[in-house]
Amino acid sequence: MMHPTRLSRKVKFTLLDNAATSLMQAVQLLAWKDIGTDHTRLKHAISHAAHSVELLLKERLRRINPAFVWKNVDKFPSLDAETVNTNTAISRLTTVGGVIFSDKDVVMIESLRRARNAIEHYEWETTEKDARLIVANALSFTFSFAKSELDIDLSSVLKTDDTWSVLLNELNEFNSAHGARLEASFRAQGVSAVECDECGAQTVPWQGGACELCGHWQSMEDDEELCAATGNTPATDSD
Repeated sequence: MMHPTRLSRKVKFTLLDNAATSLMQAVQLLAWKDIGTDHTRLKHAISHAAHSVELLLKERLRRINPAFVWKNVDKFPSLDAETVNTNTAISRLTTVGGVIFSDKDVVMIESLRRARNAIEHYEWETTEKDARLIVANALSFTFSFAKSELDIDLSSVLKTDDTWSVLLNELNEFNSAHGARLEASFRAQGVSAVECDECGAQTVPWQGGACELCGHWQSMEDDEELCAATGNTPATDSD
């Protein structure tokens, strides 16, 4: 029998806790194949990923003003009132938060929302290819948004064991999507990067270090050899 004092302990998840645990569930379903069928894991992974995306958007809104999390701000902080959906969250973040969303991400988040609603409320049908693509892009967005807008690296806990590397191997669509997103981030920041000799993505800082995608450590000497082979040159400061 469970001790009464344990039963009296509070159960609490902050917005971030809630988002992170859902994200973890999605990743574990995709990386490890010890629960259900491939299609069952995809279904649940999409639901968990959608939940995580929604909560991270709300957390970003909360940091601007907690009332913005509510559909009707005058109803804050009533838990009986509706909170915003992803469409409203994106609109408010763009308007009052100055957050920039690419058209591709807006379309992806809407597709993710529709898939989740179908899964949870009626019937859901798609191709395996499309299911893998939507969850892969959702995960990539989630990790990037958390890092750029919330200053939190949600991937770090996944890299303490084999989960991250297994995810990259098992879900090639995520490998490609997240690699492309990281490469674009390097370019947008004007940061020189070279190709990783482990995963092939151009996501290793010019000065050497860990690949932003797979974590492979690459020395500066390796970078110089790669840049000589590809014709890349390091970024230099100008007066």
